Amino acid sequence: MDEDRYEKGRELMREMVGSEASEEVVDRFRDLHPDFERFVMEFVMGDLYSRDGLDLKTRLLCTIAALTVLGRQDQLRVHIARSVGAGATREEVEEVLLQMCAFGGFPATWDALVTAKAVFAEG
Repeated sequence: MDEDRYEKGRELMREMVGSEASEEVVDRFRDLHPDFERFVMEFVMGDLYSRDGLDLKTRLLCTIAALTVLGRQDQLRVHIARSVGAGATREEVEEVLLQMCAFGGFPATWDALVTAKAVFAEG
């Protein structure tokens, strides 16, 4: 395990969801598989989300676009909430979703808008 990458990823996760919630997230990943948790912390959080060049809000909006096109509603729900925590507005999230009509199709956008509506109603 690359301790520097891992700790960098854990720190960003704490920043994104708070210290207590971060432990719950890590435990859920670890429960799926210990290596999966390490991959997420080292690569996704430590390498990708921590890169210079884009701020966290922009990275999360890009993730929302990709998840919309892929039709991954569970992860879309999580990342919409995280994007709001990183400063994205409802309007920005909805604009990203609407943009995906041309690239993921109307059904994917429809499902994503339903998911977003639910997230914003909870939040």
